[in-house]
Amino acid sequence: MAITTGTARSQSSTSGADFVDRTSLKQILDISDAAMDQAMAIAYQLYLTGRFAQAEVVCKGLIACDHRYWWSHSLHASILRRLDRPDDALTAVEEGLKHEPGQPKLISMRAELQSILARVAYATQSGESPPPPAKAPRTPAPAAP
Repeated sequence: MAITTGTARSQSSTSGADFVDRTSLKQILDISDAAMDQAMAIAYQLYLTGRFAQAEVVCKGLIACDHRYWWSHSLHASILRRLDRPDDALTAVEEGLKHEPGQPKLISMRAELQSILARVAYATQSGESPPPPAKAPRTPAPAAP
């Protein structure tokens, strides 16, 4: 079943894929910015506390709601990197760059992940053991009262 709006119906040359690419689930379901901000905060807190599997689930939900926002792709890539999945992390970054090609954080992450993958490939070819996975970040100290 296709989701259509008056705009999409009036443009007969617009395919369903184009409509979905330009329209986020956030807009279709009318999810508030405040709800999205809360979900982003939860995802980030899960990431900071090392609960990467749960953080990944929340990130996937954020991306499903608004696939065009770079931050969700950035955090998702960071989580995947911590889970020692650099190939998947690079894919997440590339997906974010499709929607915001000039985003500096994503560009930096892409270069870093490409470097990691190149080192792993070199180590594998030369018979060395690949570098260890990145360590989980430390939880920041609580703010002073």
